Amino acid sequence: MAPRTFKNITNHAEFDCRRQILDAALPLFARKGYAAASVRAILEAAGITAPTLYYYFGNKEGLYLELMQMHCTMIDEVLAAHTAAAGGAARRLKDLIGKIFEHVIRDKDFFRLMFAIYYGPSQGAPYCDFISYHVKFHAAIKRILEEGIASGEFQPGNAGHMTWMIRGVVQLAMEEQIKEDREKIDRAGLQKILDLILDRLARPPQAAATVAASAKRQSLKKERKNGSGHSR
Repeated sequence: MAPRTFKNITNHAEFDCRRQILDAALPLFARKGYAAASVRAILEAAGITAPTLYYYFGNKEGLYLELMQMHCTMIDEVLAAHTAAAGGAARRLKDLIGKIFEHVIRDKDFFRLMFAIYYGPSQGAPYCDFISYHVKFHAAIKRILEEGIASGEFQPGNAGHMTWMIRGVVQLAMEEQIKEDREKIDRAGLQKILDLILDRLARPPQAAATVAASAKRQSLKKERKNGSGHSR
């Protein structure tokens, strides 16, 4: 019999049971690794029997893959929610990073497991495309920086290099959060560090106003040109 999935579960009791198993398995995978987290330990932590786990997930691999899919979807939702954010580039950048940082704090066990498998041996865990989430986050930061440069809010420069500078700080702050043996960079501290970086990237107000005015003139010129072409 094929394992049950969230999509074909309509009974609330089944949904709650499935979520109970997933929530019990995550800290075990995070602390022990995929290979060392035994089915027996998962059964004991979830308070279920083996047939129940196999009914919902098929086996430990199916449980792990469902867990990864669920938590990766949460990252996608955070990134998607920021896509339509309004405001200047600096504000949007700080908001995006703040939202991702808060998500790391809320979901520490998942990110602890993700980093352990991404940077270390796979421990026999089924493949999960963690790289794509690094790429998406990187691209979101770079896009905002490019928009800030284009609008005159930031100084001209290589947006790729700027992205790596910011990513380095954010990555360190994230890694500090998932470790338990040292002083952590909290959100307020991260925002202060970002302010220092963004202040150096920002154009002087007069220069920013000049660039903005120039961009507006170019936009009006383009509109007039397009309007002239349509009238012919």
